[in-house]
Amino acid sequence: MALVGYTNAGKSTLLKQLTAADVYIQDQLFATLDPTSRTMELPSGKEIVLTDTVGFIQNLPHDLIAAFRATLEEVNEADLILHVVDASSAMREDQMRTVNTILQELGSGDKPQLVLYNKKDACTPEQLEMLPLDKGHIKVSALDSEDLLKIRELIQTELTGDTKRFRIPAERGDLTSVLYKIGDVVDTSFEENDVIYEVELQKGEYEKFGYMLEEFIEL
Repeated sequence: MALVGYTNAGKSTLLKQLTAADVYIQDQLFATLDPTSRTMELPSGKEIVLTDTVGFIQNLPHDLIAAFRATLEEVNEADLILHVVDASSAMREDQMRTVNTILQELGSGDKPQLVLYNKKDACTPEQLEMLPLDKGHIKVSALDSEDLLKIRELIQTELTGDTKRFRIPAERGDLTSVLYKIGDVVDTSFEENDVIYEVELQKGEYEKFGYMLEEFIEL
């Protein structure tokens, strides 16, 4: 999962608060030159990796584009993008357009995205009123513990798919690693020469590897 945004401080603060990590925070361009990855625990107890990318700066100088390309392309490996927006910024809409344009250029424009309108405590009532509020857009403060829990819950909802049952013949032990790759195995039972697995799917991984198990899905 990747944190993206126009500049660095808001993203880095969220990374620090969500993961209890010691992360360098500075409200300036180029403060984060390399992606920073930390593990984060979801309400279910499952751990995921959260990566803070370099700020998605508008009109990046051409001689720096190649240097930052590998850093920015971290988002292509993410199952979910957290788009951190400074809700109090007068340039908020322009900054969001810049981030979304760069995501398109990187080939990540269609990835699932949660928009986090950060710094709600620094907004005027009028600014807060203008912000959309739905399952894909939430207003938060990185310093509010209830908001941090809400973010974790939304991430868990976005990353977790349906629960499916797979009937795997005993001789197909080679598929066991795939089952554990696509999600969490919550129950295992045995019937004659088959093993029945109940798996709580991880959406991104299931999309990549689920085809290997299609014929074994138990309807």
